[in-house]
Amino acid sequence: MLRTAELANIAFCQALSQTHLGDKVYYPHTAVYDERLESYWSVSAALQPWCMVLPSTAEDVSLTIKALTEHQCPFGIRSGGHGTSALSNSVQDGVTIDFGHMNATTYDPETKIASIQPGGYWGPVYETLAPYGVTVTGARDSTVGVGGFITGGGNSFHSATNGFACDNVKNFEVVLADGRIVNANSDENADLWLALKGCSGNLGLVTRFDMYTIDYADPTVPEIFGGIVSYDVSATDAVIHAYVAFADNVASDEDSSSIIWWAYNRELGGMSIAGCLDNAANEPNAPAFDGFLSIPGIKSNTMRSASMFNITSDFAMGEGVRNIWMTSTYKNDPCILHFAAATHEEMVHRIEAVVSPDSGLGTVLQFQPITHSMVRHAAENGGNMMGLEDRIAGGTGAMLLIYVAVKSAEEEALALPLVQELQDAIDEYAASVDANWNWRYLNYAHGNQDPVAMFGAEPVAKLRAASAKYDPEGVFQKLRQSGFKIPPGREDEL
Repeated sequence: MLRTAELANIAFCQALSQTHLGDKVYYPHTAVYDERLESYWSVSAALQPWCMVLPSTAEDVSLTIKALTEHQCPFGIRSGGHGTSALSNSVQDGVTIDFGHMNATTYDPETKIASIQPGGYWGPVYETLAPYGVTVTGARDSTVGVGGFITGGGNSFHSATNGFACDNVKNFEVVLADGRIVNANSDENADLWLALKGCSGNLGLVTRFDMYTIDYADPTVPEIFGGIVSYDVSATDAVIHAYVAFADNVASDEDSSSIIWWAYNRELGGMSIAGCLDNAANEPNAPAFDGFLSIPGIKSNTMRSASMFNITSDFAMGEGVRNIWMTSTYKNDPCILHFAAATHEEMVHRIEAVVSPDSGLGTVLQFQPITHSMVRHAAENGGNMMGLEDRIAGGTGAMLLIYVAVKSAEEEALALPLVQELQDAIDEYAASVDANWNWRYLNYAHGNQDPVAMFGAEPVAKLRAASAKYDPEGVFQKLRQSGFKIPPGREDEL
């Protein structure tokens, strides 16, 4: 027999169905609801809400947020569904606003602006824009969703030349807490435009991103050069040396980018080392990669000229498992990479000791550069909320991602404290050598890492001011259950 609370939840969702939203409200155990639940990239994030609303227009979104606010209903926000942990992009006790039906990309050749809806994936975005000879600062994994990637910052193959994805948004169309549909750009609601860049879902529901586009090196051949190079594990020292040298010299070739990682997968033979090397100018012999390509013991090399969709499909991570992601950022110091690689291997052994042999355990320890040019472009494009200006003043950063995948919730619970211990150990070591940036990239952060609080006093103050102005009732701080929140000020705690 259903409890009173459950009946109230059903009644609220039924009331939503009786508005103009009509058949855009989906219930548990219906085909669309179940299909959307199964399409979450991380099983850890696939919470089951009372119902889902899949709007088709900004007006639908306006009706939805008005109804949720009127009834004080908790909600979560999903764009592409690539968040990793519980409450990253859905909600258990409440309603999920799922942008899956708002996934179109259009291009205006006269303005060279791409208008991209939040519910799409970057692979189709690249395919849509390629015939025009242009691309955008999108994700390096074709399966990542648009909305969360941009509002969380967005690191791309073009970030050294053009900044983060959020820095390349000319205009946000956004639905505010009171249901108003507004534009935010450098001329209109400029404080909101700035605050939306890197703050995730704290100020409204973005329904369209109008982005500056980037010409391919040869617009008639819309390709970049890149791929994945893998090494024998004995190459650790050489790979670290090549990576640190590359990161310190990005200014000499801002079209080239690199990511390196140590990965463990028992079914694939244990530990391996690899790097994702890409040149956005489609230069096959970029000297920036000489250090990586001269290392003895290369096991495979997929580098080639290909479309953005093709290259980013290479980097797509496996779906359908439970995930733990944690992140931090440090000075570009080889000692930290050596310490992290060794400590990561110790963590693997410790996790293997507590999970079952068929857990499907996979781990990744990844580093990528944060460079002066990435931060400089943010300032040139009006700034963002990410708080990197003071950090980059001390030199190039090395951004860490720890990624652990298992099959069951029980194994995730066993692995989580060991992943946390690894993150803490690397943070503490970096602090001991005065190399800890105390900054976490929002899109990689675990639910317990609170990246917004680490942006710095000035960005957080601007976010609080924007929230007070555009969401005075605190809808996105109180009713929104998914994602990271703006740290409360003392006046908010009274």
